[in-house]
Order: sequence, then C-alpha cells, then structure tokens
Amino acid sequence: MAIDCIHRRVREQAGACTARLCFAVLFGALNFYAPGCEAGTKPASDALPIVASIRFEGNRVTQERTLARELALVVGAPADPEAIERSRQAILDLGLFREVEARAESNSDGEIDVVFRVRERRYLLIVPRIDAGSDANRSYGAQVRWNNAFGLNHSVNAIVERGEYPEEVRRSDEDSLRFSYAAPFVFDTPFTTGFRLERLERVRPALPQAFVETFDRAEFLLARDMTEGRPRRGWEAGGGLFFERQRTEGENAPAADGRTSAFVGTASFRDLRDFVYSENGTAIDLRAEVAVDGLASDFSYTRFDARYVRSDAIGAIDHQNLIWRANLGWIGGGRNSRNEYGLGGSGRLRGYPADFAQGNRYAYGTVEYTRPIARNWLRGFVAFEVGGAQDDFDGSGRNGALASIGIGVRVRLTWFVDVELEAGIAQPLRGGDGARFFAGGN
Repeated sequence: MAIDCIHRRVREQAGACTARLCFAVLFGALNFYAPGCEAGTKPASDALPIVASIRFEGNRVTQERTLARELALVVGAPADPEAIERSRQAILDLGLFREVEARAESNSDGEIDVVFRVRERRYLLIVPRIDAGSDANRSYGAQVRWNNAFGLNHSVNAIVERGEYPEEVRRSDEDSLRFSYAAPFVFDTPFTTGFRLERLERVRPALPQAFVETFDRAEFLLARDMTEGRPRRGWEAGGGLFFERQRTEGENAPAADGRTSAFVGTASFRDLRDFVYSENGTAIDLRAEVAVDGLASDFSYTRFDARYVRSDAIGAIDHQNLIWRANLGWIGGGRNSRNEYGLGGSGRLRGYPADFAQGNRYAYGTVEYTRPIARNWLRGFVAFEVGGAQDDFDGSGRNGALASIGIGVRVRLTWFVDVELEAGIAQPLRGGDGARFFAGGN
C-alpha cells in the first residue's frame, strides 16, 4: 500500500472495515478479510490464517532486531491485517526509511509469510551549515550526522561552527564545537542512553572593553522507554548529570562564573506518526535542572524547559497540516551575569533580529499552515508567532509580548534522515524594523 494511501486513510478517519478492505487489495488473494465487513465487524481470529514467518527486505544497513521490536505481531499468531498495518507504520515511525511496504504471501500449508520491504535513507550526511537573515548576523560551519549507526538506530552528531553577530549585545563572535551520541534500546533493553560534549568560545562586546568567555559542557543521560502499543505511544522518562564551566579572559573581564554540576530530569511523550513528507500527532519534551552551591557547583540554580508540538492533517490534500508549537523556559538563581534565553532570528520570532528579546524566562508559541507546492517534498507555509522574555539583566532585551507573521517554503530532503530547509520573509507586528528575510534548517 502506498504511503499516501495510508496518510489519506488516517486523515479521513476511515473505519476498521475500510482498512480491512484496503488490506484485501494489498494482499491480493487474501480474501478472508472480506467476510463480516458489511456489518462493520472484525473477522474472528480463528478465521485468519497463521503467521508462519516474518521477513524483512531492503534493510542493507538496518539490523533485523531494530525492525523486529516495532512489530505488533509474532510468528504463530493470526495474520490480523490491522496488526500488520500497525507494524508497518511503527517501522516507518523510526524515521529511517523513505518507504515501508507490507505484503502477505500464502504458503503451501495454508499459512501466511509476512514480508516488510523497506527503502532505506542515506544515513551519513556531511554538509556545510549556513544560517543567515536580513541583518548582518551570519553563521557557517560543517556538520557530520551519522544516523542509524551500526544499523541500531543510534545517532552521532558533530558540528563545527563560527558565527558573526555584529548587531547583537551578548556576543559579537562565536566559535563552537559540539559532539553527541544517542543509543535507544541499548543492548536490547528499554533504556536509552546518550552523552554530549561542547566547547564554545564567545566574544562579549561589553564596556569598557570586550572580553572572551569560554564554556565547556558535558552531559550524560539515561532514560527508560514506557511507550505502549505499535505504533508506539507513551512516555519516556529519565535523568542524568550536566556539567558546565565558564571562564573569562581579557583586560577588565568580569569574574568568571566558575563551574556547576546539575542533576537533570527529563520526560518526553510521543504519539507521532511519520508519513515521510509530514507528521501527524503530538510530541512533548520536558527537562529540569537543579544545581546546589557547594555540591560540585560554585552556585545554585533551577531551570525548567518545555516544548509542545501538535500536527494535524486537514482538508483533502495529502500532507496539508495545521501545526501548533509552544515553548517556555525559566531559570531561578544562578550566575545572574547574562540572559540565558533569546527570541528572534531564523529560529523563533522570525520577524525580529536575533536575540531581540532576552531574559531568564520566556514563552513562545506559533501556529503554522503548510501544504505541498507541486511536489510533496516542497511545501509552502504561513506562520503566526508570538512570544516574549522577562527578567533582563543588562538592559539590552525587549520585554513584553512580540508577534510576527511570515510566509515561506520548506524543502524536505527525504533521502536523508530528518533534513529540512526553509526560507521566507517575516513581518513584525509589534516593534521591529520591518520585514526580514530568514533562512535555516535542521
């Protein structure tokens, strides 16, 4: 069954009977799905043939155990077409494949061999990184992404980047080096583990003289998967440790903040279906950090961050979506020497310059309408954004609510994992300096 067919079934909220008839077309000779459909009832399990074997095709890189743990059926169970479709969608939700198809083949014993054929993406991506807007701010560098490492859906990400920000207050130049590794279901357990390392060197254009501050960061996290069903739906929760050290250099440089070691708690919810060119469903990410003065830390602080995304298919056009996003962050205590959050630029509140609003607490929300333009991989979008920041320490931020509206295009490079580029124009609705060009991606 084509992916677009599945997407249409989901969007139209087709009944179980319609789904079984669609599988009857997929499986060809398996006309045992039809009985009982007229009454809208599910055929009895003893009327279904037995699954004799499950095979995978096309997975040149991906290990079979990575695929098998997403299945909603097992050998020896009835060949329920709904379970087969749930398994197909669960495999597609991994985000590793451009296409996933399922078929059933009758064997000489009257049983069924179920075959999942996948079309793998390219997992190694080495690309330049460029981020620019209508202001003078620029960043550029290189990124190496290795998705599905070792065929286990592990991910490696390394970034080297340099930024020039002549219009910003909290930085004028910045060099960064970041490396991260994430391993879901490590050693075939329900646990996900990961770590990241970061080095950042920034020039602060302070008075009477600019100075250099350097950050060294490290983090280790462990989380347990608690999702249920296939496709997966539910929570993952865990925690770990975060370390940061800040140093300052230069004549008249302020005293360094020193080091901090924080306990981290995380929780994430996923009920998100992947349709290659778009997604439907909900994602929530929560994170809390707590550091205690004297406990491997030079100061105490508490931090909380939250992210919410909801995407719904609307109308009769495939991959036409209404997307809601909300973010908030709050920091209490801490170093009190700089603002941790900034709004504006290509990421959030696109109608304003980078870090137009700053503070140690912020809120941001957007609603977007997207639809394909000629091809599914090319989508146009209109976005309305609103946000604000508070608790500004150096007087450079703009507090209060800000809003902008933007229009642009997104290109999804489906032969790679999670690569999407966007560009457009945004107009601030309160304050700002007029329409701004934005461009970026992930």
